[in-house]
Amino acid sequence: MNVVIYLRVSSEQQAERQLSIPAQQEALLKYAADHSWNVIQHYVDQARSAKTDERADFQRMIVDAQKPERQFQAILVHKYDRFSRNRSDHVIYKALLKKQGVFVFSATEPLEPDTPHGMLLEGMLEVISEFYNVNLTFETLKGMRENASQGFHCGGRAPFGYRNVRTGSKVNYGLGPEEEVKIIRQIFSMAADGYGGKKIVRFLNQQDIPIGRKWSPSTVLSILSNEAYLGHRVWNKKSEVRGHKNPREEWIITENSHPALVEPNLWIAAQASLMSRKQQAK
Repeated sequence: MNVVIYLRVSSEQQAERQLSIPAQQEALLKYAADHSWNVIQHYVDQARSAKTDERADFQRMIVDAQKPERQFQAILVHKYDRFSRNRSDHVIYKALLKKQGVFVFSATEPLEPDTPHGMLLEGMLEVISEFYNVNLTFETLKGMRENASQGFHCGGRAPFGYRNVRTGSKVNYGLGPEEEVKIIRQIFSMAADGYGGKKIVRFLNQQDIPIGRKWSPSTVLSILSNEAYLGHRVWNKKSEVRGHKNPREEWIITENSHPALVEPNLWIAAQASLMSRKQQAK
């Protein structure tokens, strides 16, 4: 029987452990040889999560499986969660492949997929995999919430004017280059003096501050609304799961978590001026 193998890792950490692509490949080739299967192609997705089906080689494999000239009868994976961690995706794609006469086998979770017993066990594995994925998401969010409540960074680049500084396993904001710090203070001073976003942008771009950077009104307004410049760490503005903006009462705000670039009086003056301009524009 001709088979193809599908290999996937979702992170560098997995790549460094026994789930690395070479480790999966070695195990799958041995399994195929032990069953006298002929491996005719490899599909590989590096650093791609199985929470979604938006994986380039996974989709290419599905398309190839539906071609009339297809030369393989099965897909071999290390574990079923390499194929998908989303139960609905797993069921949909398995059913689609089955219509084409293509079955999915796991080298470490051997089942007879076309028997009632095999279907039951595979369904249980799908549920366990999806539970692991959902539980991991909530555990990660719990860790991020605790990290944020202590005033530490939860990922991503530091705002303009700051740099990420690591202390042990924790990351916080440290002062960036002096030029950037001066620019931040100048932006807030101009806003406090009644300048709108477009005028501030025009000034910065005309002065070429800093050299080579092009500013936009949205960037400037984002800076002016970022409480990080007061020395506050704000997390959970946006839902990590659903993607929508959370009400302020759900934000986690840790004051004095890092050096402030803007004094409270200047911040208040800038916000008052911006609010006044906004009301006048109505």
